[in-house]
Amino acid sequence: MEQAVKKEHKYRALGIDPGLAATGYAVVGTFAQGGELCTYGSLKTAAKTLIPERLQMIYRGVSGLLQEWRPDIMIVEDVYVLDRYPKAAVQLGEVRGVIALAAQDNGVEVVEMKPTEVKGGLTGNGRASKEQVSRAVKRMLGVKKDIKPDHASDATALALLGLSRRGYYKW
Repeated sequence: MEQAVKKEHKYRALGIDPGLAATGYAVVGTFAQGGELCTYGSLKTAAKTLIPERLQMIYRGVSGLLQEWRPDIMIVEDVYVLDRYPKAAVQLGEVRGVIALAAQDNGVEVVEMKPTEVKGGLTGNGRASKEQVSRAVKRMLGVKKDIKPDHASDATALALLGLSRRGYYKW
C-alpha cells in the first residue's frame, strides 16, 4: 500500500491483529474533522524460519511502525485459541509478548480489544462478518478500495475503534 503523506494528526493509533505467520497492522490518524488510513499491511514470517527469528521479525516490524508513525495508542486484538490447539495458544502468547515489548520500548500504551467488541462497536453486531466490518471501516474512513490482507483490515478496525473509545474520533 502507498503510505499517506505524513500530516499533522491530532491523534494516531496503531491497530495490530497478531499472528505468527502474519501480523496485520494499520495506522489511523485523526484531524479536527474525520481521519485517514495512513498505512496498512502485514508483517509476514516464513514457516520454515525458526520461532525466535520469526518473533524477532515481528518485534522489529512493530518497533519500526511505532518509531515511524509515533502513535498515541496501540490497540491489539485480544485473541482466543481453541482448546484443541494448545501449541497455537503458546505461539500467540509469544507473538503478543514481543508486540507488548515493542510498545513498552517505544513508550506507547497498549489497549486490548476482543473481536466481538470491535465488531459490535463498528457495526452494532458483535457477530458481524469480516465483510461487514470491512465495509463499515471503509465507509467511516472514506476508503474506496479493499483493505487487504484481511489481517490489515482487522487491524484498521481495531485502530478506528480504539480512537473512538478514547474520544479521538467520531463518526
